[in-house]
Amino acid sequence: MQQRVFHGDLTPDDLAMALVGEFSRGDLRAQKVGTPDKVIVQIATPSRRASGGNTSLAVSIQKIDDGVMVGMGEQEWLGVAASLGQTAVSALLNPLNLLGRIDDVAADVDALQLPEKVWAAIDRFAKSVS
Repeated sequence: MQQRVFHGDLTPDDLAMALVGEFSRGDLRAQKVGTPDKVIVQIATPSRRASGGNTSLAVSIQKIDDGVMVGMGEQEWLGVAASLGQTAVSALLNPLNLLGRIDDVAADVDALQLPEKVWAAIDRFAKSVS
């Protein structure tokens, strides 16, 4: 689990609402649960995604004396790996199959960048509040 501390006038609930607002769009859904001093935000692809494999990520946000401590769990990537594997096998059988799965590849590559996108969103919010 990766952890970072953000100093300033931040609250776990405000940061959680910013993450829910940022990641409840497109192919992602975000929800928050917890108390005002400790919140968990789960970000995941819907179960019936149009293209690409499924993935999810959990972010814990806890109040500390001078800010918040954010922890990010490991990304669930098996669904994405299975989708990429299916694309590779179909391309080996017939390279033209790759054209039909280009949207899956794009969605999978985008899904693999989820942790970096979440950290960037947290950094943006922390800078805007500080």
